[in-house]
Amino acid sequence: MRWLLGVLLLSCSLSAQDVNHETANAQGTFYVDGIVYQYAAGPNCTVVAAAHSALNHKFLALKLRVYNAGPHSITVKPDDIILEDAIGGRVLTAVAGADLAQRMRKPYNMARYAVNGIAGGDMDTPITRDMVSPQFMEMMRAMAARANGGAVPSGSNLLYTDTPGALEDGDAPPPAPVCDRVCRLRNREARGEVLAQLQRGTSPDSVENFAFRANTIPPGANVAGVLYYPLGKLSESPAVGERSKKGRLVRVTVPVAGERFQFELAVE
Repeated sequence: MRWLLGVLLLSCSLSAQDVNHETANAQGTFYVDGIVYQYAAGPNCTVVAAAHSALNHKFLALKLRVYNAGPHSITVKPDDIILEDAIGGRVLTAVAGADLAQRMRKPYNMARYAVNGIAGGDMDTPITRDMVSPQFMEMMRAMAARANGGAVPSGSNLLYTDTPGALEDGDAPPPAPVCDRVCRLRNREARGEVLAQLQRGTSPDSVENFAFRANTIPPGANVAGVLYYPLGKLSESPAVGERSKKGRLVRVTVPVAGERFQFELAVE
């Protein structure tokens, strides 16, 4: 009887440890520009993943970001990341960003990959005479006068007032909402969204610069990058019904610092 009681106490203790381990981890989903992102958080790091078709629907772009929340540096390598065709049941091999960029630079591949020949991204549009209106010039003169401490010219379209407190509301402004984990992760991915850029025409240099590389991440830092896979090698699920579409599904495994993070991502 004592032996049976000891076994029951031991099994209850192990179950409690498992529950505590599961509640210590967190996972969820958020959206940036219509693209689905998934995240998984462990004791020492957090991984964010998203997948989307890119480069004229010729490649799958897998974007990853790894946060180091532990006390020691961690190392991530693209060769350790596994992407499986969840429908076809096979592992796909990534194409190095430098190799893909070299293919894109060949003249006969530029149209195939919808290559933008201008390296370094979009150029800033210069201000021309046609773009300058009287209201625009009036606003520029007012801004210059304020910067120099001079008088501000009058104008009906200027966003300023000479009456102190005229633009203030009588009630105190509402407190800013608390930015939780999902808010912080989403804000970070929204700055310069890479997958949206890769859906449009982009340059070979950008494709190479976006590539995920081996990195050692110090505590409190993060690294991000894109892995490229041939989209044509992914199996498609059959359409069910008239309104449904064929779909692709990948399973991504990211081993980091002794932990394994796994995601299932639909490819659009």
